[in-house]
Formats: sequence, structure tokens, C-alpha cells
Amino acid sequence: MSRRMIVARRIGGALTGALLLAGLAACGDGPADVPPASVADGLALEEFFAGPSHSKGSVTTALFFTEDFTANFSGTRQDGRLLLDEQFSFPDGDRLQRWDLGMTSPGLYTGTVRTEGDDGELSPPVAVSGRLAPNGVVLDYDGYAPGGGDTLLHFRHRMTRQSDGTVANHVSVSKFGIPLATSDVVFAKDKAALDIH
Repeated sequence: MSRRMIVARRIGGALTGALLLAGLAACGDGPADVPPASVADGLALEEFFAGPSHSKGSVTTALFFTEDFTANFSGTRQDGRLLLDEQFSFPDGDRLQRWDLGMTSPGLYTGTVRTEGDDGELSPPVAVSGRLAPNGVVLDYDGYAPGGGDTLLHFRHRMTRQSDGTVANHVSVSKFGIPLATSDVVFAKDKAALDIH
């Protein structure tokens, strides 16, 4: 069994435990969200991800299993929207995520994401909502784990612009408000900034 399938199954196992705990505990996502920041204060995804970009990160499932990955991005700006292909490279193979994002009003993003599952097929598009935050962007959606099955999970991306030109992204994965996995990623325009060979 591949490591990617193991991760997907462990998320499923964590989901089972979460369902058992759902009636006993409630988990919040920190303090209440602040209103959207202005474009000048935030991170313009359509500018940063235009053209090629790269990332390096890890995902930790149920606090005990960690897997490293990299990704290459190809972004195009079209009619005020960002069309972005994110090609993940995991130890057992590659997985694609396809994003379509646009700023529909000042400080607010809407769009969709499609994710390649364990069967090699892209999922139907799921809705993504987002907002500019101080020095970054927050995106939320209910979707699927790359290389995972058909379990719908909640993803929250908190992207923060760094002084060196990279962007840090902390992703939390949950179901019914119960945390299942986290991922810490760094995005960069140049692979050398990530020490990727």
C-alpha cells in the first residue's frame, strides 16, 4: 500500500475518532475572523501565482504521521481570474489540484478547486471562499485530500507573505470542527529559495 493511501486512510481513521468525539467536544478555529484587509495590506494571489511557482511542505495526520511533499504551480491570469494548476509530488506519485479564483469584491475571493483522487480522476469542482487578511489571504472550502478518497473535509489555508518574498501557508484539515491534519508549506517563485533540486 502506498504512503499516500496510508495518509488518506489515516485521515479516514481520524475521522472515525472525530465522529465519536463530536458529541463530547467542540473545537474552535481561534479568535473571530477580522474584516477583510485592503489589497495593499494583503497578498494578491493573482499576482504572486502568475507564471511558475513552487512549494515545499509537509502534512501531519492525526498528530503522528508526517509526509513531505513538493509542488509546482502554473498560473494564468484570465478575465480578472487566476487559473492555477498545482502539481503535487508525493513519495508515491503526483497529484493535481486545479484552482479557479477571482476577487469578486474588494478583499474577497471566490472560486473553485478540483482535486485528483486516488483513482487518478479530478473531483467535481467545489466552492472556495476567501478574504484578504493582514499581510496575507485566508481560503476556506469543503473538498478532498489529494490522492484521498471521497470523504469531504474542511480545509482552511492561512497564507502569510514573508519578508524574503516567500509565502508561508498553514493548512488545517477538519471534519465537523474536529482537527484531523495540518500542513505547513512555503511558496516561492524560485526553487532555490526552497532548496529544491
